Amino acid sequence: MIDFMVIALPRTATTWASNWLTTDNTLCLHDPLYTWHYNQLDGLVSKKSLGVSCTGLNWFSEWVNKHPARKVILHRDISEINESLIELGLPALDDDAEKRLDSIQGVHLDWQDLFDAPKRMYEYLLERPFDEERHAALRDIQMQPQFEGLTINKEAVSKLYNELRSI
Repeated sequence: MIDFMVIALPRTATTWASNWLTTDNTLCLHDPLYTWHYNQLDGLVSKKSLGVSCTGLNWFSEWVNKHPARKVILHRDISEINESLIELGLPALDDDAEKRLDSIQGVHLDWQDLFDAPKRMYEYLLERPFDEERHAALRDIQMQPQFEGLTINKEAVSKLYNELRSI
């Protein structure tokens, strides 16, 4: 079962957060909706406390809000997000993206808190003391998904797209 979630829009350091929140006792999956439908996430098995850092779950806020996991919702200025997406050759986000994120219940924080004020987030999500040494080691590392090597489960993604078409 998913124990914790970081939910954000793209270009909000979710790749970095998934690495940071993967420890000796936790496993944080980045953007799991490329591989599994959200209804499958609680069926994933791990010997560790399981979490997700996801840019797609904002589309499924009703499911997220019903889920018992501890949640942090990260916010970044939409113009910065869109500028970064366009720079990568990706489309800008729609006008409702921020509204979807705002509708999710949990602890809402600025994305820069990952780097500048991480203790509260870490201890809330992982329910353990903040690992200052690990954070310091990772803080200045920029991480990006390897889009070229990304494995996509076409069945799971198709199911998600079909749901989105009906919204």
